[in-house]
Formats: sequence, C-alpha cells, structure tokens
Amino acid sequence: MSLRFIVVGLAALATLTVFAGMASAQDGPPGPSAGTVLVSDLIAPRGMVVGPDGLIYVAEAGTGGDTEFVTPSGETVNNGFTGRISSIDPETGERTTLAEGLPSQRLEMGDQIGPADVAFIGSALYYLQTHGGEHYGFPDNPTGIYRVQSNGTVDLVADIGQFNIDNPVAAIGSGAQPDVEVGGNPYSMIVRDGQFYVSDGNHNRLLEVTTGGDVSEIVEFPDHPVSTGIAQTTSGPFLVGYLGRGPFLPDDGRVVSVSPAGTITEIARGVPMITDVEVGTGGQRYALSFADGFAPFTGSVQRINADGTMTTIVAGLTFATDMIFIGDTLYVTDDGLSALGPGELIAIENFSAVQPPAPAPTAAPTQGAPAPTPTVGTGVTAPDTGSGGYTDSSGGATTIVVAIALAVAAAAASGLAALAWKRR
Repeated sequence: MSLRFIVVGLAALATLTVFAGMASAQDGPPGPSAGTVLVSDLIAPRGMVVGPDGLIYVAEAGTGGDTEFVTPSGETVNNGFTGRISSIDPETGERTTLAEGLPSQRLEMGDQIGPADVAFIGSALYYLQTHGGEHYGFPDNPTGIYRVQSNGTVDLVADIGQFNIDNPVAAIGSGAQPDVEVGGNPYSMIVRDGQFYVSDGNHNRLLEVTTGGDVSEIVEFPDHPVSTGIAQTTSGPFLVGYLGRGPFLPDDGRVVSVSPAGTITEIARGVPMITDVEVGTGGQRYALSFADGFAPFTGSVQRINADGTMTTIVAGLTFATDMIFIGDTLYVTDDGLSALGPGELIAIENFSAVQPPAPAPTAAPTQGAPAPTPTVGTGVTAPDTGSGGYTDSSGGATTIVVAIALAVAAAAASGLAALAWKRR
C-alpha cells in the first residue's frame, strides 16, 4: 500500500476523533468564535478583492469535472470547466455569477485547483488561473492572468506558466526541489501602480506582471517555504505569508516583508499554514491560518505583534483561504476546499473591537483505542499551492488528504457528518 493511502486512513480516523471531541466539549456545533455567515454557496472559494463598486469579487476553484487526465507527476486528476468568478453584495449577501465555465481540476485526494484570485485595475476585472496549459489538460487555457469581459468571456493577458517553464527558480532548475508543478502554482495577486504582483506557491517567487503581458521576477523565496497570500500598504514593502512544508509545524508558518528591491525580512512566525496576510485599520497587520494539523475548526485570524509573535483573534475557522477588509469589517472565505459542504463568506463586523477567544475546553477522554496520528513528514499538501509535499516512490507528488479523509469520516459516522454540514 502506498504512503499516500496510509495517510488518508490515519487522517480519517483523526478527523473522527476531532469531531467527537468538539461535539462533546461544546453545547452547539463548532464554528468561528466571531462573525456571521454572509454567503454559503461558494464553490471552493479562494482569493477575493473589493471592487470599485464596493462589491466583493471572489475566485472559485470549482469542482473539477469528468475528464480524466494524467499530470506530469503521474497523478490522475479530473478536469472540467466548473470554476467561476462571483460578485457578492456585502450588505445583502446576494451573489452574482460574472464568469463561469473556467478550468478546474480535482486532484486524487479531493482538492480543487482552478481560479485562484481576482484583482482590479481601474474598472477592469482580472483573474488568476492555476493549473492551466497543456501539462494539465487545458491547452487553450494557460496558467496566468486573464481579463474578465462584461459578457463573461475571459482573455489571456499574461502567460505565467510559460514564464515559469522558461525561467525556473534555482531550486527547480538544479533539481534540488523534487516537488515541481510544471508552470508553477500562482496563489495570490494584488495590484500596485497599474501592475500585478503575484506570489507562486510552488516556484516560491514574487512576480511583477504588466497589463502588456511582460513577466519578471522580484525575488525567489529560499528553502521552498510555499509562499501564499500577499498584501501591501499604500507604499513600501509587500507582505507575504508562508504555508510551510509538511508536516506544517507552527515554526514554519511565517510572514515576511519584501522590499521593491527584493529584500526579504521576517516579521512573524509561530502559527501553522498561513494562507493570507492583510493590513487592517491603523496599519495593524494580520495573518490567516488555514488549519492546525488539518483538523476542522482550527483555522484562525492572527494579529501580528511587534515582537514577531502572533495572537489569535478569531478561532474556529475551517480551511480558511483568504481575507479582506472593508472599513472595520473583516471578510473571510471559510471552507475553501468545500470539504464540509459549500464554501462560505464570513463577515466579522467591528473587527478592531473583537477580543481574543477564551481557551477552548478540553474534551473528555473517549473510550476505546486512540486514533493513530498521521506520520510526521508525510508531505500532505494544502489547497491550491501544489507544493509543500515530497515525491513518493512512483515519482508523483503527494497531494492533499483532507477532503477524502472527511468523506471517509462522513461515511463512517453519519451523525458527525451531519453536525459538520449543519454547523451554523
């Protein structure tokens, strides 16, 4: 039996234990310690942006499809055109589809990869496509940046995948990094001074991209940290989050600043699996944690302190992928894998007044043998990064186990699955 399937079984058992412990330790279903659900029908939501009209625009990775395709790593995936771009009214929660039928890929272990982020230049909307191109079964849809037209069609602006193939980072070019996504795995995109800035979670670099399609590198992040969310103040350095590599230890979750000249300075560490960074009122910086050990309801919003530590402000999130501010309201995409049901957009009003949650009560011991713990170093991979793993004996990159683990857990305990689906 291959290592990846052993990990799946262990993760499923661990998930059952987590659900049981949380159900017994709380009076009601688990969930975020602050905020309310604004939208609950998103399809693997990833990056967001506030448009010039005040609406929230969301990239949704989709559910893949029915067409099997074998990737360069030897993994069989399911391709389709289920990705989409939506706008959401932050006052009413009304969702409108702006573009659909975008490339989407479902990996063997259930994770989805497709539209990754959105951005505006003036009134023009753009989106970032991941796992496009012929290497992933979408020869007419390269990995890169597209402009979304008013009629829902999209036009390629910059082919980031080809740039990454032609200009591999040093670790990939030398063969030192075994986990390689052909064409990279762009995760996050922002705009400054009319140009795009893109972080790549597999090639571990920060790119500058023009509306004319020119791509250039600002910096390579050393040691394959799996670079994810990117943010900025009005000027000065960028902020970039590190997811880290498996087994995703807290010390590997970091936030760095990157000067326009490419100087990297660490500003915080100590919380696992950072998927986004953001700047709030008064210039206060925050980080978003996807999860802790892949357990549901362990994602969090973290305040970045001046001494380089982080403090939990909102707990109880599940596979959180992105966050944005509108004034003093923080919006978070929760269940970005759509593993426990459709993805959600959570609104946390008066965020600057939110107090850190009280420590969670300790669950009572359960009878029977303890569930096995997933083996350290197995290289499970977080969403939409295509990185952080290590190659298995067949040469294919080990992918995320969360979604399939949850499915196994649901089949084994329908009552706990119902709790998860109805947790609000």
